[in-house]
Amino acid sequence: MAALSVVLVLFGFDVIQYLTFVIKTPWQLDFSDFYFAARTGLTHGWAEMYNTSLSMPALYAATGNWFPFQHTPVLAWLLAPLSLLPYPAALTIWDGFLIGCFLLCWRLLAPGSAARRLTLLAAGFALYPVALGLALGQPTFVVLAGVSLSWWLLHRDRPLLAAAALALIAVKPQSSFLVPVALLFAGRVRVFAVWALFTIALAGLSVLALGFQGLHDWQHAIAVAYQLPGIRFNSVASVIGPGPLATAVNVTAAGVALLIARLAAREGSELPIAAGLSGSVLATPYLSVPDLAALLIAAWLILRLAPPGWLKALMVVAYLPFFFANALFMHGPFLLLECVWLVALLAFAINRRQGARAAARRAGIAA
Repeated sequence: MAALSVVLVLFGFDVIQYLTFVIKTPWQLDFSDFYFAARTGLTHGWAEMYNTSLSMPALYAATGNWFPFQHTPVLAWLLAPLSLLPYPAALTIWDGFLIGCFLLCWRLLAPGSAARRLTLLAAGFALYPVALGLALGQPTFVVLAGVSLSWWLLHRDRPLLAAAALALIAVKPQSSFLVPVALLFAGRVRVFAVWALFTIALAGLSVLALGFQGLHDWQHAIAVAYQLPGIRFNSVASVIGPGPLATAVNVTAAGVALLIARLAAREGSELPIAAGLSGSVLATPYLSVPDLAALLIAAWLILRLAPPGWLKALMVVAYLPFFFANALFMHGPFLLLECVWLVALLAFAINRRQGARAAARRAGIAA
């Protein structure tokens, strides 16, 4: 009862924060950056979205924001139709779409009775990084909806459609880029191959649209974002500083995620996808706090596997730190919790593998 009360209080806080952002400061949302980038692409050419000497003064004049567009051209192409509409109409449609993506993730993944599912819905939205991402207009849940839909399609033996859904990772890859590779390690070769074809096609279109100068400007825009005062990111290198230790954590996290996927081969896709999501947020060099919502999707997937009490307890313990993950004082502790979560998934995968082998031996003896 106490835990539910905490969730409801945080849920109410996030609803107020969401409405405050969207209604009181609509021009200061991240969506304004995406909206004007798409407009710039349509008007001046897609490469010019990353030309900071052109795009940033235009953005500042319209919104007061001074932040370069860093996302893939795929996001701008997705938003191109909305950029033809007045900003308030485009923002309303986009916000509705993002909330729909969040609800789709919940509808497909959250297990249990109706009461439990509603509790998980409230607990998910009550996480500040989740509500913040939705309020800012970040496309993270577009990607996570694609990942969730991919799991649902794999569960119904539709691998080609599942691969197509995974292609949405190209919109904003950092929260989910290891998921297709994890599925490959879990034996889903066709899914990986078709996803790779989609991704190569999108990458080719992006190169053709941007050209050498556009690619160079894109890299420059990312460098500018990292140097802006007051901007903090949540990647390993951003928290502990770039260098050999951060690289070691990145590589180790990716390796552990793929090992988990391999241990879960010939089982369902819940554990490989959860591992891919959890490994992605630790392995990526660029991560903002809304991207941490990938861990919520990973947790919902793991709950479908009836995890042991100690793993559920870890989810409960990590809940409040997750809520405060955007606070500077929590960046280090939450990074540690991310690592603990990934190691816990490895232990869970090993236990499941050993349990399956023991069951197979017992079945052989009985036969």
